[in-house]
Amino acid sequence: MSEQNDNPSSLPVFLDPGTKGGAVVLSLLLFVVPIIVYQVATGVLGMDEIEVGRNIGVGFSVITMLVWGGTYIFRVATKDMTYAKQLKDYEDAVIAKRLEELDEDEVQALVEDIEREQF
Repeated sequence: MSEQNDNPSSLPVFLDPGTKGGAVVLSLLLFVVPIIVYQVATGVLGMDEIEVGRNIGVGFSVITMLVWGGTYIFRVATKDMTYAKQLKDYEDAVIAKRLEELDEDEVQALVEDIEREQF
């Protein structure tokens, strides 16, 4: 199996959405923030409860879909997807296996070719 933590996050464990703690905190925030916005809009600002509820529901849905779509497009653009990682791991394993099968003379010849191409 490939390593799970190729590039560790600089976020604390409870804020990193890739960890269980981060998933719990993110879920709580996604649950509590709309309730707080609703309470502020209806209580402090005196807006209509039905209208505020509808606007929060629509806004929450649209924002979460846009954020999810943005993260998906970002992962596709940076090739940070499971298939791309598995394909790279497979290609690296095939190259390593082929390198093991070569004689010492062939390996030395390849190293010399690579050194010539770099300069």
